[in-house]
Amino acid sequence: MFKNKLLISSVFLLAIGLQACKREGCTDPNALNYDANANKDVGCIYEAVHEVEMHFHPYVHGDALFEGNTYTIEGVATTLNYCRFYVSNIRLVNAAGEEIVAPEHYLYVQPDPDEYSLGDIPDGDYTAIRFDIGIDSATNHGDPSLYPLGDPLGAQSPNMHWGWLNGYIFLRIDGEADSNADGTPDDAFEMHIGTDDFLVSVEIPYDLTVSDQTENIFHMDANWEQLFVGVDLANDNTSHTTDNLTLANIIKNNIPNFIQAED
Repeated sequence: MFKNKLLISSVFLLAIGLQACKREGCTDPNALNYDANANKDVGCIYEAVHEVEMHFHPYVHGDALFEGNTYTIEGVATTLNYCRFYVSNIRLVNAAGEEIVAPEHYLYVQPDPDEYSLGDIPDGDYTAIRFDIGIDSATNHGDPSLYPLGDPLGAQSPNMHWGWLNGYIFLRIDGEADSNADGTPDDAFEMHIGTDDFLVSVEIPYDLTVSDQTENIFHMDANWEQLFVGVDLANDNTSHTTDNLTLANIIKNNIPNFIQAED
């Protein structure tokens, strides 16, 4: 009889001990009310987020850019066949001056389409957006074949990658320029800007409220003519970066004026 009473008491005490060990709370570390000591989930509270997009509207002197069309740039008739670039390291600056990193880390931007998702961003007021034109060094020297078809860092057509040593082409412009002043573009050129030293950081003031009551879109103008300021399109119009550093640096120095908030 004594042994039975002892066994019952032990079981009762064990049950009380197990109950005492249970701490109710939120067990999801991604939640606002996460309790690291909780072992019984009784509900979590999450930050409100909404998908945010970035739209790049391409222009040349106010006219919509369409690849294959001819424009007058720096006084030279110029056909633009390919106009592509990479955007990376995207951060939104909130009203407190804090940076919120966008879930989508890399964008491969073309004239069409012009709409790109940045992923889900916490609701709130933002005052600026920061990003790089180009690819960070670690990723720049990776292997594009490791990425699935359609991924911004995967294989592209036209080619946007030189190889392991030099990495991605951050900015690619192919076309023809009028080299003899007869009004007809006849001199093919390539401006392929890349390598780690040519990564350019950009900050654009932009007031945007993210909520379920707003469109949640950064509207940007990509003014391609700005990249050609100071470029002698008729006589010195080709650079693969290292073979014409002078021209490559002119284009690099023009990049901060390339993307602007839409008026």
